[in-house]
Amino acid sequence: MNFKLTFDRITTILLVLVLGMLVMRYFRSQPDLVNGDKAPVFQAKLQDGTPFDLAELRGKYILLDFWGSWCGPCRRQNPKLVILYDQFHNATFAEAEGFEIVSVALEANRSSWQTAIKKDNLHWPYHIIDPSQNEASFSGEIASIYEIGAVPTSFLLDPKGVIIAVNATPDRIRFLLNKQVVR
Repeated sequence: MNFKLTFDRITTILLVLVLGMLVMRYFRSQPDLVNGDKAPVFQAKLQDGTPFDLAELRGKYILLDFWGSWCGPCRRQNPKLVILYDQFHNATFAEAEGFEIVSVALEANRSSWQTAIKKDNLHWPYHIIDPSQNEASFSGEIASIYEIGAVPTSFLLDPKGVIIAVNATPDRIRFLLNKQVVR
């Protein structure tokens, strides 16, 4: 068998290797938690130092949003999250007491995080910083519990704390919540 390495063959091999690496990276960045899983509870401190326990929000729909001030896609999504919050925070749901967003920032820089919250008008009360060694490490305690490998990553939880959507777009979240609103 004569195996001659030509430029075309080398290019094809390299292309296959690069595509394989990209596919592996995509699947590694996806959280292992899926629809129907019970969302892990955690405790933390809010931006103002107030203790926070995710379990205390049971009875509401919760969007658990992992983001970073340094993340372009996160920052571009923030205005849509503000609209969602404003639309559904005080909505009347058939089986829930409301809607909350819990923002978990994977940050190495507290000042950048606080500036981004103000600049993006993230006016809900639940802002948590999950300190990491650096932005790309995702080494924070909460990020580890939720197996975060990329941001933005989000989980929509039902009133019982069950995940009903992973990485849903704001439009998809709006659709899911609208189905539960009492008219």
